[in-house]
Amino acid sequence: MNRLNRRMLPNVHEERHAPCYSGTRSNKNSMGGVMRKSFAIFGLVAFAAIGCSTETVSSENIKTGGIAATIEVISDDPTHTNVWATLRVGGDESNTYVVLDNGDTLKASSGTESKNMSAESEGKYLATFGSGQADQEFKVMLDRADDTDANNNVGTLPAPFSITLPDANKSRASDDLTITWDASGGSDKMTIEVSGDCIFDYDETVADTGTYTIPKGELKSTGGDKPTTCTVDVRMERTRAGSTDSALDNESSMKLIQRRTVEYVSAP
Repeated sequence: MNRLNRRMLPNVHEERHAPCYSGTRSNKNSMGGVMRKSFAIFGLVAFAAIGCSTETVSSENIKTGGIAATIEVISDDPTHTNVWATLRVGGDESNTYVVLDNGDTLKASSGTESKNMSAESEGKYLATFGSGQADQEFKVMLDRADDTDANNNVGTLPAPFSITLPDANKSRASDDLTITWDASGGSDKMTIEVSGDCIFDYDETVADTGTYTIPKGELKSTGGDKPTTCTVDVRMERTRAGSTDSALDNESSMKLIQRRTVEYVSAP
């Protein structure tokens, strides 16, 4: 909360619980170490029971330079793109979210199409577009009623792609798993994530060459000495960084993602 230096402290709204504490506190008027130990144990139990709180604050109480915007443009097929903007105060890992009101608004645009971003939850805003092509530009604009606008958040989508997996079921222990996709020939970051009920999650950053093989035995089974068969998701993302307006908190970020998911049956 040390960065909430804008006259907004009285107006912070706590949604669920008191803020998280890290553990110990001294009490010089009582039993010293016993009290510190007791408080530490209580704090850990309370933390496990309720988790970290989420707080909100009105945008009218925050200068533009105090808003950290995390912007993600995600296309899961060539005809659909979601533009997400999450607004926080206190940095990009803060649990205090900024709620736009009193004339402050977010808009997203691509080409000639512009849309108002709607609140999906407190501090999280969404606009959806009907396309997601290579190098398609997206822009997110924060319009302020009584402070500096931040309209220069911009980036372009990387190239779309499709994934191909072998048709037959694969044994994790005995078979390599070769994944192929449409290579871009560019420098955008490419990641693979494999997840399912019968395996431990697997993730890897890979070269965008159009093929990658997970060696047999690399996907680890859950279930101890009784591994099972299950449907496994393979998710790949091609990610490109955008740029954010200099008027925002310097922990703001923008990334644009082509995301594809396929599934297959994985046997022990």
